[in-house]
Parts: sequence; C-alpha cells; structure tokens
Amino acid sequence: MPTTSDLSMTHPVYTLNLTAAQRSVLEWLTQNGGLFSTLEVDVEQIADDCSTSVTTVHDALTRLTNLRLVQRPSDTTLYRLNPRFFFAQNPELAQLAIDALEAPDVLPDARAGRPRRTSPADAQRRRQVRPVS
Repeated sequence: MPTTSDLSMTHPVYTLNLTAAQRSVLEWLTQNGGLFSTLEVDVEQIADDCSTSVTTVHDALTRLTNLRLVQRPSDTTLYRLNPRFFFAQNPELAQLAIDALEAPDVLPDARAGRPRRTSPADAQRRRQVRPVS
C-alpha cells in the first residue's frame, strides 16, 4: 500500500512549468467535481469562467492531458483529474485515504450466521390463518 512519502515522489507541479491558464483549468476542474467523477467539459464555459480564450483552454487541456494531470477517455469531451496528482498535492487527504484503505476487514461473528430471532408477536401472527376476502 502506498504511503504519503511514495505519493510525494511524483513530480511536483512547480517542476512542470505550467502556465497560468493551465493552472486555472486544473483549478476549474477541481472546483467543478473533476476529481471524483468524469466531467463533460464545455470549453467555452471554462474560457468564460477563467477569462481566457477558447484556444487557450484547448491548448491547456491538451498539455494537461499529455502530462497526465488530467485523464481523457479516448476522443471525447470528458475529463477527470488524475487522483494521484491531486493526492500528491494534498498529502493530508492522501493519508486519510490510505488509512481508510488499510483498515481491517469486517469479520462476521457466529451470531451473524444465525437466523433472525422473531418476537412473540411476530410468531403469533405467523401462526394465525387469516381468511382471504
């Protein structure tokens, strides 16, 4: 299981010489839920929100995809942040995720395998034969 020190071995963002537009697109994807799900990206919306041109957003998405900071399934307009990148930038959240994944499995006890105990009222109801009307 990776530790936060393993995650920090990835390339820090500052070593990638990202432009302001590329950083803005990354932040836009993060703020709009691109970490936990794949987003249908409207390039014009991003350009408007980030106060830049559509061409600049296309260039930013292309570079971010080539760097694998952003994932894009085939030739679609769907994008998602690379979770490894996100957790490398947020080591405290990475440690929470690692701790959760290393938690022990739930083990059922002997009682879990037995049939449910019925209350006296439930047992009484099952014994009564009711006419069908």
